[in-house]
Amino acid sequence: MTSPSTDQTPCFVGAYAAAPSLAGWDPVAEGNFLAAVLALDGVAGLEVPFTGKLHKDDEAWFLRQLPQDARFVVTTIPGTMARLEADRSFGLASTSASGRRSALDFVKEALDAVTRLNQQLGRPAVASLELHAAPVAVNSSASASALEASLIELAHWDTAGAHLVLEHCDALMPGQAPAKGFLGLEAEAEAVQRAIDATGNPMGIVINWGRSVIEQRRPEAAREHITYLHDRGLLRGVVFSGCASVDTRFGNAWDDVHVPPAPPGTGGSGAERSNGSSDHQLLESASLLTPDRIKQCLQAAGALPETGFHAIKVAAPPSASVNQRVSVISQTLAAVQQASHGGAGLAGALKG
Repeated sequence: MTSPSTDQTPCFVGAYAAAPSLAGWDPVAEGNFLAAVLALDGVAGLEVPFTGKLHKDDEAWFLRQLPQDARFVVTTIPGTMARLEADRSFGLASTSASGRRSALDFVKEALDAVTRLNQQLGRPAVASLELHAAPVAVNSSASASALEASLIELAHWDTAGAHLVLEHCDALMPGQAPAKGFLGLEAEAEAVQRAIDATGNPMGIVINWGRSVIEQRRPEAAREHITYLHDRGLLRGVVFSGCASVDTRFGNAWDDVHVPPAPPGTGGSGAERSNGSSDHQLLESASLLTPDRIKQCLQAAGALPETGFHAIKVAAPPSASVNQRVSVISQTLAAVQQASHGGAGLAGALKG
C-alpha cells in the first residue's frame, strides 16, 4: 500500500465487490488482485466484509496477504443480510428480543475477527466497524429505541480500537420494493445521538451514496443525507458506490450492486444504457454517480472528524480480468481525487 500524498483524499476500498473470487476461488488471482489494489495511489486500506469470517473463501489465507502498514474498515452488511434470510427478526434495531440478541452476538463475532486481524499485524489496524439497522422496518419490526438500546450496550464493549459507525442503508419506502428496507435516517440519527449522550462514545453514521439514492430514487438524496448528518455533527464517513435507474451489465435498475461511476462527459441521467465492458470503458455511462455529484458530496461532507473516512466500493463487469478489476477501482479512485482537487489523474487511470 502506497502512502497517499497530501493533495489526495485517501479512500478505503471495498475491493470484495470487484474481486475475482466472485467468479470462483483462485488464490493466485485473488492474491494478485489484492496486492495490486493495495499498491494504488490514494488507497487508505481495505473495507473488509464480515460474513462470520473476514474472507468468504479462506480467512487465514486472507490475513497472510495483508501488508504490515495496512488499515481497514470492517463492514457487517454481508453477514447481516445472510442472517436476515434465515431470521427476519435479526437486527440491532429489532423489536424482537431474540432477534436483537442474535444481532449483538453477531457483532461480538465481528469484534473477535477484528482482534484476529489486529493480532496478525501486531497492532490496532481496524479504523471502524460498520453496523446496520436491520431488520426490514415493516409491521413495527424495527425501532429507533431498539437500535439505541443496542448501541448503548455496544458502546461499553471492547472494540479493539475500532470506532463504531452505523452505515445508512435504504429505508423502507411506501409502494417501493426495497434493496435493504431498514430504518430511515432521522430514526437512526436519533438513536445514535441518544447513545452518544448516554455513553460518551463518539459513534456516528456513514452515508453510502448508492443506498441513499436507491432509497429516494433521486440522485440528490445522498448529498442531502450527508448535509443532514454534517449539520448534526454525526457524519463519520462517505462511501462512493453507485447505482442506476436503468438495467446495466451490473444488475437491474435500482439494485444495490455497486455500479461504478459515470465517466467524464457522460450525462449520468440514467437514460443511457451500458455499451459493453471494453478495457477503456469499465465505468458505467448509465450510472447516476457522476463526477459533479462526487464533488458536491465531498463539498457537503467537508473535513471529516479524525475518526471519519472516505471509501469507494464498485463492482467490475462479470467477465473482467484481474487487471480490469483493478482498473475499475483505480479509475474510481481517480474520479474521487479529481472531484476533490481538480487533478488530471483520471486520464492516466483510464490507460490501466
